[in-house]
Amino acid sequence: MNINPEFQSPERPNFEDVMAEGMDFLFKKFILPETKKLDQDDLETVALIGIAFKDIASQAEAYYQLQEQGYEKNPNSLN
Repeated sequence: MNINPEFQSPERPNFEDVMAEGMDFLFKKFILPETKKLDQDDLETVALIGIAFKDIASQAEAYYQLQEQGYEKNPNSLN
């Protein structure tokens, strides 16, 4: 892989959007072609993993926004 060390993204990507794109890719590339081989327990496990990944991304985005805005400026802050 060739990574340009001088690359500067114009803005920080949203963690939830990045996770959604990654999950969509994995689903289309690896899970969907194998669905006929998966039983109900496997499908439920895949669904639970997806829910956990979405929750992790949501929490990561919220944490980053807290750090970015500062605790005083955040309307949800108890400070």
